[in-house]
Amino acid sequence: MSFDINISKIKCSGKHGIYDFEKQNYQEILVDIHINISDFSEDDINKTLNYEEIVNLVLNTVNTKSFDLIETLAKNISEQIVFKYEKSEAVIQEIKVTVHKPDTILKDKTDGISVSYCEKFK
Repeated sequence: MSFDINISKIKCSGKHGIYDFEKQNYQEILVDIHINISDFSEDDINKTLNYEEIVNLVLNTVNTKSFDLIETLAKNISEQIVFKYEKSEAVIQEIKVTVHKPDTILKDKTDGISVSYCEKFK
């Protein structure tokens, strides 16, 4: 048995990209988190993942770090979540982090760009 946890469109702003103007100005970044966890024994927040902690971790990462590639940002967020909950009773079996960047230089030609990083553990 397992549970799927989904946190959609975490609203962030950050300085991510390869162009100077992207590193100098905050831009909208949206982050989706999908985590599959194993079953756990009790109705106790300390036995599973805390959504508020995950959202705050994402906000802090996007707002305070700067990456050239949103691929790197997605992987960094994933690694931080896995590390934070590596000793949790509810074992992370799969994680997928999607970073959306709606306001790119391609905004006139697309609705936005997104990248997903996925890792499975077993």
